Amino acid sequence: MRHLNPVYKIGLKQSARTKKTVVLLLVYNLLLSGLGLVVFYLTFDRAGRVREDVAYSGILTLYSVMAAMEFVMILFIVPASTAGAVAGEREKQTLDILLSTKITPFHIVTGKLAASISMVILLVISSMPVLSVVFCIGGVTVSALFVFLLLLVVTAVYIGSFGIFFSVCCRKTTGATVCAYLAMIIVVILLPGLLFFFECLEAFGSVGYIGIRNVMNTISGKRTLFLLFNPVISFVSMLRDQVGRGISIMNSIGSEGGLFYFLSRHWFAASMVSQLVVSAIMIALSAHRLNPTRKGWKSGRSG
Repeated sequence: MRHLNPVYKIGLKQSARTKKTVVLLLVYNLLLSGLGLVVFYLTFDRAGRVREDVAYSGILTLYSVMAAMEFVMILFIVPASTAGAVAGEREKQTLDILLSTKITPFHIVTGKLAASISMVILLVISSMPVLSVVFCIGGVTVSALFVFLLLLVVTAVYIGSFGIFFSVCCRKTTGATVCAYLAMIIVVILLPGLLFFFECLEAFGSVGYIGIRNVMNTISGKRTLFLLFNPVISFVSMLRDQVGRGISIMNSIGSEGGLFYFLSRHWFAASMVSQLVVSAIMIALSAHRLNPTRKGWKSGRSG
């Protein structure tokens, strides 16, 4: 604990000492456990009595649903929790005091980011025993569970880095929160939507309406590279590799050879590295903008 980031240490103590943390952990794991019990009942007890056979694929459905719930939780909670990290200090008029200490802007940004996403990571780790019930039947390995945990951590850092950046740039928490959610919508929904739109235009211009039906199988490799920065596509790719479910829109780029063939075979790993690189860039920009020695820096005092 002595060598921990002091900003992270303070944030961790503040969140761990509140009753809200205990209640949130209890309610979240109760919901996941209840969902698991319902799926187990429908898969084994009820299905066995009605059809006299057991559909063991229901366990994979349970894993997919729980994984999707935790992933969606990351997407919705992290922007709100990180957007007020620095903007909240500015609103409380404590940012100048924090910057006057020996703590560097980089450590302030990374400490605030780690403290903001620590609660989400705690929820994810606490739910691992619930997810591990699939091991009773099989179909999902321990390594797959760790890969899923890696995905959630990288996604939390990736989405949180945008929230921290806007928290540094905006004076108010409300504005930072709005900008963080807009950035998430652009990355998760708008960019794939534009990609699909342009592919539809090209397909319609070349082979007409019939080509639009198979447009997702003919996406050009260069445009597909933008999907490396989409955490939803990363999640779908991981789920397809683990349980054989979900759509695959990156297989077609393998026919182009070279780099695109490599990406088609290692899409999940490539997307994780790409998102971590973007996260590092956003953190560096946040620290640079927060640096009081930077030319044109303003404390952002209200009034």
